[in-house]
Amino acid sequence: MRTGLVIYSSSISRLTEFYCHVFGFEVFEKDESYALLMAGDVELVLLETEISKKAFSLDKARDDTPIKPTFFVDAPLERIGQKIEEKGGAVYPPKNWDFGGRQVCDAYDCEGNIFQLRIGKNA
Repeated sequence: MRTGLVIYSSSISRLTEFYCHVFGFEVFEKDESYALLMAGDVELVLLETEISKKAFSLDKARDDTPIKPTFFVDAPLERIGQKIEEKGGAVYPPKNWDFGGRQVCDAYDCEGNIFQLRIGKNA
């Protein structure tokens, strides 16, 4: 089964750079209002609308979002955390825990969208 996720954005170019740099997504299609990114069996669609350009605060994580995407990575937390910070996001320090044999922590992207990292076990 393929999986997809749609994230509304205030800056398509900034969010595209973030997800390509941190998780290795590749741009499949893009124009001024959307980007279709792909990595393996996952499609990530970034949409920029008039409402999303005005609605998002870039200075903090948006804790009130009722959904949290999860990315499975097979890289040390320190390395993935550095990539996240290089593009304007952050890992919640130092809160991480074990779940299902993986190290788990929450982070947020350059627009404050919260996501979870599950690290190890060959992703």
